[in-house]
Amino acid sequence: MPKSQVRRDQFGGLLRTLRLERRLTQEELAEAAGSSVRGIREMERGRVRNPQRRTVVLLADALRLAGADRDRFVALARVERQPHDRGAVPDDRAVVPDDRAVVPDDRAVVPDDRVAVPGDRAVVPDDGVPVPHDRPAVVVPGELPTAVPDLAGRAEILERLSALAADVTAGQPDTASVVVLHGPPGIGKTSLAVVAGHRLSPAFAGGQVFVDLQGVSPDGPVDPAEALAGLLRSLGVPDSRVPVSLAERGGLFRTLTRDRPLLVVLDNAASEAQVRPLLPAGRGCLALVTCRRPLTGLAGAVRLPLDLLTPAAGRLLLAAIVGADRIAAEPVAADQLVKLCGRLPLAVRIAGNRLASRPQWSVGWLVDLLHDQRQRLTALTAGDLGVRSAFEVSYRQLDPMTARVFRRASLIPGTDFEPALVAAVAGTTEETAAAALEELVEAGVLLTLGDRYQFHDLVRLYAQERLDAEEQQDCRTRAHDQMVGWLLRRTRQAGLMFEPVACRVDSPFDDDRAAAYWLDRESGNWLAALRDAARRGRHADVVAVTRALHWYSDANSHRHSWDEIFSLGVAAARAAGSPRDEAVLLNFLGWARYFCRDRNTDGLAALDRALELARLIGDRREEAWALTYTAAIFIRIGSGVLAVDHCRRAVGLFREIGYALGENGAASVQGGALAALGRFAEAVDLHRDVLAFYGHGSGLSRTGAVVARAGAMMSLGADLAGMGQWRAAADEYAHARRLFHRCGATFSEANAIHRYGLVLQALGEVDAAAEALGAALALYSALSCPWWEAQTLYALAALAGSAAGGAADARQLRERALDRCGELDAPEVRTLRATLRRELAEF
Repeated sequence: MPKSQVRRDQFGGLLRTLRLERRLTQEELAEAAGSSVRGIREMERGRVRNPQRRTVVLLADALRLAGADRDRFVALARVERQPHDRGAVPDDRAVVPDDRAVVPDDRAVVPDDRVAVPGDRAVVPDDGVPVPHDRPAVVVPGELPTAVPDLAGRAEILERLSALAADVTAGQPDTASVVVLHGPPGIGKTSLAVVAGHRLSPAFAGGQVFVDLQGVSPDGPVDPAEALAGLLRSLGVPDSRVPVSLAERGGLFRTLTRDRPLLVVLDNAASEAQVRPLLPAGRGCLALVTCRRPLTGLAGAVRLPLDLLTPAAGRLLLAAIVGADRIAAEPVAADQLVKLCGRLPLAVRIAGNRLASRPQWSVGWLVDLLHDQRQRLTALTAGDLGVRSAFEVSYRQLDPMTARVFRRASLIPGTDFEPALVAAVAGTTEETAAAALEELVEAGVLLTLGDRYQFHDLVRLYAQERLDAEEQQDCRTRAHDQMVGWLLRRTRQAGLMFEPVACRVDSPFDDDRAAAYWLDRESGNWLAALRDAARRGRHADVVAVTRALHWYSDANSHRHSWDEIFSLGVAAARAAGSPRDEAVLLNFLGWARYFCRDRNTDGLAALDRALELARLIGDRREEAWALTYTAAIFIRIGSGVLAVDHCRRAVGLFREIGYALGENGAASVQGGALAALGRFAEAVDLHRDVLAFYGHGSGLSRTGAVVARAGAMMSLGADLAGMGQWRAAADEYAHARRLFHRCGATFSEANAIHRYGLVLQALGEVDAAAEALGAALALYSALSCPWWEAQTLYALAALAGSAAGGAADARQLRERALDRCGELDAPEVRTLRATLRRELAEF
């Protein structure tokens, strides 16, 4: 059915049919999609004429649509947003879905194996259970962008790639094979790699990952360490477990890919040095690298140069986009158009998109237009002349506002963006920005990434060039400042959604889940804005944003580099001469260092300074928090007596100022310290009081509420286990596990299963214990938590050793546990390592 014949209620009817098929009420669908019941109702009735792309994508997720069903759903919504048929044809890389499952690390609620530290900065429970995002524990990434349907002139290379992949999957190479697709910009390297990746993906059951290395970015290529961090996250490693150095990240990546058939597509590589650390190590892995250069320094790589399209292939590509009849009617002009585009696939595609969206144009008219503009192309090399000609033609057809949006969007620092941010930088409304972005997609100069937008690297370069040429420096500076200011304000508003209800301000976010969604997706942009503000001395803004983010950081310790973020805040507070802000942010920094990075010594240094400043200015609240966080580190390093003393002093200070939340946070840590000293009965009393406090509601944000309560149950379970009350402890762990699972808190869920398995072992339920410990090990492995893997393997070894004929398994499990201890240097790790070595020597 042509777009012009689609009824306006068709999307609404489809939405209602899909909802009913899944036996969902409007209320249930609204909750799952983060929408309103009224919005769902109005869409189903056909009264919403322009459903936002973000809303449509979230509805598709909530309805669990995939493949052709999802495409039809999104397409119908798009029809309603665009009532007139513009004959749009998607560009070279039109839609880039993100199929990667996300595995969180929720250590923020369980700082050690005994005690949760919800504290002032945790999200504390009420009686409601939020609906979590679907985040499976085992990650099999499928990150390949959507393949173009009309790749032309590459059949021979595709056959060669299929043959190479067959050799790899047959196990013939000793190491991972590497293929370099090289050629000039716009030659279609990315399109070819993506098409090949989709064709070859069935042979790589371990997943397919895609990394844009930005080798031609004006800001410079992606650092290999940063790219490795992204690859590790794609394989399920949370930020808090990503090693710091390039060598450590590379080693972990090679470990994870050693026995995993993985396809790695490294797009837009800059150099051999950038690529080498990113190559998988396992037999059965294949790396497809695209680069302008052949990367001759990569030993053993197969290099496949991409040539320009032949005139015949160029005509085929134009015919696929514009229609065979129009090309057949003007064959000479079609050949001229391919030539003017430099026979580069990207340029041919952009020119074809202009013809397809302007049916009144003849091919010859576009050829004449390109001839007229050719003399203006001075910035690019001769090989890029045709690309720039195509960009120029597309750009000059834009209306003034769309052209302005195109230029100004090039100021955005991240790789993708939303209409609201574009509206801020362009100085217009979000509705106008969204319409302009859709027009740019139709024009083939912008890519869509779900409900977000993205430049191709060459197009971004052209947009920046037009910005410099057409807008004065003061206008560019003002636009940049508008963007940074908007990002900082929105980030602060999002962070404040995690504060107590009484502390919240007017916000564009409906709830903390919406705020977390925005912070996650816009992290590349708001973090860049924060860094920019720090460089330019906007100290008050940096302090305000970093202070607002501390509650979000507790619930999302695995998502961002909190060490860096709070370091920026500390420096800004110091530069602004605000010791009170500095003390607050030093406490946050101390937490980030010991909790997120396991840097106990550095954490203590920050907390010592926070304590000193708090006492100097008479801030008893920050003094108490410094004592509380310091006590948590003391528990980790085996100084339980000092931890108890610090907690008692902290509880007293919180009680003096009437801060119940802080008092219960310190009491929770104190209970953990008492348990570490074997004083379990006292710990039980404290943790039951803390659990009661959280269970009756404290007026705090909902996001981490159930997780915090589950963390208190974990602490109580550890106390009961220490007293030998195994069945009661098992009940606490089982309850905590269910809550963690419902909230998607995978790391904490693994901890609960692990503790549950140990309790079952103590109860003599060997089979059930082995099953539980095996489940915990799978989660720890997916999250790359070597210390926790080692503990679980050691517990499994004990179970195997007690079984008849299990000596060999017990030895193997101990060897694996010793390997997972690695070079970790915490006291508890050294103890386990020594035990394992002694026991292995006795076999």
